[in-house]
Amino acid sequence: MKKLFAVAMLGLAAASSWAQGTVDFRNGGITFGNTTQDRLVYADRVGGTKLVGTNMVAGLWFGSQLAGNTGVQAGRTFAFRAPTTQTPGTWIIPVGASSIFSLDGVAVLGATTLQVRVWDSTKFQTFAQAFAAGEFGASSPFGYIVPDLGSTPNKYYMENLQAFALVPEPSTIALGVLGLAGLLALRRRKK
Repeated sequence: MKKLFAVAMLGLAAASSWAQGTVDFRNGGITFGNTTQDRLVYADRVGGTKLVGTNMVAGLWFGSQLAGNTGVQAGRTFAFRAPTTQTPGTWIIPVGASSIFSLDGVAVLGATTLQVRVWDSTKFQTFAQAFAAGEFGASSPFGYIVPDLGSTPNKYYMENLQAFALVPEPSTIALGVLGLAGLLALRRRKK
């Protein structure tokens, strides 16, 4: 009997090491543990106009470094809600699709970094194209620990996702303009 128990435990350990991590890719329509944190996507600035329009899509990336266009895309993209929606700023899960995404290579109880990226799918087929054109929005990268097997569904929510805007905040734009002015001044000085 002890041998059977040992073999069963070894089998469970092996199965859990092969298990892939998963995450629930929703920013609305569920009750997050921290209900006061804003997880919506805005068109102009956080707290401004909430993003709508089925041409806009959201995708999820994960990895240890998520700067620029790096990382691995998890699952598919989801379109934002139509302008007539009662819940702007959220993407919709199509009928028959799952919001549960696999994080290939991230084990159960493993940690990874997630980032939501948004772009206009009528202009760009992929995020890489939108990134190259500079027409995209992205959340701040945030940490995620894959729950243990058998955890309740709420443990898979993206609790650490924070609201973000499709266009950069004015301070980001100002910083970019200041950097460009510095480069131009430096170039002029070299001549």
